[in-house]
Amino acid sequence: MDMIPEFWRQIMFVIALIVVAVRLESEVRSLRKDLDNLSKELIRRDTYVESVKHTTEITQMQKNISALWDFVNKLKG
Repeated sequence: MDMIPEFWRQIMFVIALIVVAVRLESEVRSLRKDLDNLSKELIRRDTYVESVKHTTEITQMQKNISALWDFVNKLKG
């Protein structure tokens, strides 16, 4: 029992280190979960943006095809 008063600072330091380590591990888990959710959201958003880009490209191609057919019809007529 004489060791406790002699090493109380070291014991408190070790206990404090354990508490800090547990808190940091909890924060890391929480941040990892948030990062995974953000990554999923980013992938979903990128998919939506690509879809909108493709829709715009298809609309432009349809206009170009219509213009070409109009030109061909004018040449025939």
